[in-house]
Amino acid sequence: MNRVLDHSKSGVSVVLRQTYEAQTLGFLTAILRHRRVIVGLAAAALLLATAICWSLPDKYSAESLIQVDLSRVAASQATSPNQQAATSLDAGAIVESEARVIRSLATVRHAVEDLKLQDDPAFARGPGFVSRILSTVLPGSAKEPADSSASVEAVTREVSRNLTVTNDTRAYLINVSYNSTSPERSARIVNAVVDAYLRNRLEMGVAAAERTRTWLEEQIGESRRELENAEAAVDRYRRQTGYVEGGTQGMSLPQQEVRDAVAHLAAARQTRIAAEARLSRAQEVFAAGGTPSAQDLSGAPLIQRMLESTESATREFANVAATGPRHPAYLQAKANIEAAQSRLREEIKRAIGNLESDVKAATADEANLADRVDVLKANLVEGMGQDAKLQSLQTNAVAIRERLKLLSDGHAQALALTGMKSSTTQIVMAAKPVTVPSGPNRFMLICLSVLGASGVGIGYAVMMDRRDTGFRSDAEIAHETSHRCLGMVPELTGSSSTAEVRMFDESIRLVSASLTGARALAEPRVVMVTSSVPGEGKSLLCMAMASLLAQRGIRTLVIDSTPRRYAEADQPSLEDVVFGDPAGFPMRNDPGRVVVLHRAENGDSHDLFLTPAFESFIERARENFDLVLIEAPPVMLSIDVLTMGGLADVTVMAVHWNRTPRETVQAALRRLQDNSVRLRGLVLTHVNLTEHKDFRVVDQCSHYNDYRGHFEEAGSHHPRGNLLPSKLSS
Repeated sequence: MNRVLDHSKSGVSVVLRQTYEAQTLGFLTAILRHRRVIVGLAAAALLLATAICWSLPDKYSAESLIQVDLSRVAASQATSPNQQAATSLDAGAIVESEARVIRSLATVRHAVEDLKLQDDPAFARGPGFVSRILSTVLPGSAKEPADSSASVEAVTREVSRNLTVTNDTRAYLINVSYNSTSPERSARIVNAVVDAYLRNRLEMGVAAAERTRTWLEEQIGESRRELENAEAAVDRYRRQTGYVEGGTQGMSLPQQEVRDAVAHLAAARQTRIAAEARLSRAQEVFAAGGTPSAQDLSGAPLIQRMLESTESATREFANVAATGPRHPAYLQAKANIEAAQSRLREEIKRAIGNLESDVKAATADEANLADRVDVLKANLVEGMGQDAKLQSLQTNAVAIRERLKLLSDGHAQALALTGMKSSTTQIVMAAKPVTVPSGPNRFMLICLSVLGASGVGIGYAVMMDRRDTGFRSDAEIAHETSHRCLGMVPELTGSSSTAEVRMFDESIRLVSASLTGARALAEPRVVMVTSSVPGEGKSLLCMAMASLLAQRGIRTLVIDSTPRRYAEADQPSLEDVVFGDPAGFPMRNDPGRVVVLHRAENGDSHDLFLTPAFESFIERARENFDLVLIEAPPVMLSIDVLTMGGLADVTVMAVHWNRTPRETVQAALRRLQDNSVRLRGLVLTHVNLTEHKDFRVVDQCSHYNDYRGHFEEAGSHHPRGNLLPSKLSS
């Protein structure tokens, strides 16, 4: 069910899976690759933090609790038992305000002065490091000692930095604590700060009460004088006018008459409105052909009897209706109905006339009462002046009397506050020396230091990983360049083991197999080996491939485009062969031997690779050698590689593992593609097998690392391998 039939699609899926795994594990592998840096930073931070924490002295904290009595605060805000304060403060705001007073510099300064901490050696500060150096070099540059006020200010600020005042919004408690290296000193400072705060609150309360008492006494004396003057004015007015107030309720006879007349007028108005309503309803019902109700007609017993007579005539008419319209009884019954209805209408008209008379009478009564009310009001207005004047004088006297009473109550309260010996706060628990240190938390500091250093190391690892833009596996090359990775060549050094040499040989065989196949070449072929920039390992790759193919019996010619450095002096250069006598250079050699041609030391490549002679030389080499390897200059540095690429059948690009930037490789590939150079694939060179393990990718070199024992066993039979660099001196 899970088998993939399409091998091409299977290969693509494997590449994508490897790519996604590499991207997913990139962060972890970056940390793993730089684990030494991370561990080193963490270890250094551990040692430094341990040394610093070991040198830090123990800190002791002393605490004191203060409770705010809000009931006394509310009492102090009120000026009398019957009067509340104009503004009511929130309880949390009051407690927070008290806490700010405690932590203020003024309160701390009082505590410092009470304890004389400016003279305490624990708070004495010697000259700084720079000052000591200056005093040693320049004896006259030492500063004069600061005065006592400056030292008090410095000690105050130092105490304030170590003083902590906190309050909980859900409680009325204030916590005052102090940290120092001595438990006794911490307790003394906390208690001194609390005492200074309470003393300050008491002094402020007494001073405020004294000022209030003095002001109230002045206001009471002035109010008493105003009350005496007001009462004297009332007496004088009574004697002058002879006016006497009304009853106990303060209402005069004219006012009572006006009130009664207004009440009668209101009753008459209601009577008129009711009569008009009855008349209107009766007229509407009668006009519609109906009979008004007895209530609207003021009872009307005669109408009620007429209604009964009409109903009796109607019943008689119904009884004789079957005799026919010409029967005497029928005619008599019909005449009786019409007579009864006629009398009923006449009586209703008479009743409606009576209602109209009642409306007119009610209207006349209302008008008479309204005139009487107007007259009484006019008389009342004439007598209101004297009463209003008297009432005004009496009201002024009453207001002054009430104000005097309030001032007297406030004065009594101010006297009580002046004699108070406690403030609105009290100490719940005084500070005591604590023998158990409260800090520093050395373990926490060490852990934070190690974590911080580890975080810095991880950040460094991630940043370095982002800066590293080289290719690390064959899957990355296939995914980002759309070209094959022909193989991965491990890095060889002077200290490489035999197993690593065998890995190198195997990787060269893999690259050669991807170019020539498992058997010898049937046709001559020209292969160009190049790179994007210098130092990619193309010389080592080219010579190792030539040595391997020569061992297989393939006649191989290596053309090195760089000037000769290690060639023998009597060996002809590439220029000598291209422009000289072809017979002077053996174009055929024995199988198993590699022929290498270098350019002359002072040769100019522009005069060689662009000439028809070089093209002719390549054609002769095709005929005389099984394989021609051209080591071309870097693609991004020389245009000659494009000319050589046109002469070569295929091109191989060497890429330094985890070093050559991907953008550089992409640019070189674009240049080759734009000039129609046939590229067979890329080869990752100088693969560091130790670092390769940290990337956690599955490729050729990962299997080399996993099965190193296999190559060690093979290397025991061939201690130095077949393709050692020492054999590639040319």
